[in-house]
Amino acid sequence: MDAPTTKFDVSGSLSRRSLLIGAGGVSLAAVAAVAGPASMASAAAPTTPSAVITEAKSYTGNSLAQMNAIWSSKYKTSGDWCAIFVSWCLRGTDTGFSPRASDFYKLCTPVSAANVRQGDIIWYYGVGHIGLVRSHSDGHIRTVEGNVGSGNASTNHVKIYEDPWDTSGQYKFARPKY
Repeated sequence: MDAPTTKFDVSGSLSRRSLLIGAGGVSLAAVAAVAGPASMASAAAPTTPSAVITEAKSYTGNSLAQMNAIWSSKYKTSGDWCAIFVSWCLRGTDTGFSPRASDFYKLCTPVSAANVRQGDIIWYYGVGHIGLVRSHSDGHIRTVEGNVGSGNASTNHVKIYEDPWDTSGQYKFARPKY
């Protein structure tokens, strides 16, 4: 009598997860360690204003600890996490990296408030904070910013604003190198 044969369906591609699980019941924690955080495994770094804003908005609600789990080692540094967040979102551009909000302005081209557009950077120079402009129309500036909210840096988050949160009007704008 012939030994029974086992048939395997190899018509589809196997994922890294299915290969690991099939190799001996590896735990989900081990799968996550190999696969990495979902955000790190995403497509290439954004290179256009629209793509930068889409990515920045995808982190809405994340705290510094959550962002540290996403950022590569270059971005895990001491500094202004609002600037590190902007640097991370612009990592696919030729803008450069700055861990300081005050130094980030030097990496960009200044623009007037009348000419600000999606993907530009807003500086709240009265408070030393920066964010990304989502849009500018009808007298409203819409932004996405890291390290905002009440409390300290560990309780602050990435947030979306309809208008600048600092109503003193002490802000300026600049365009990154797209």
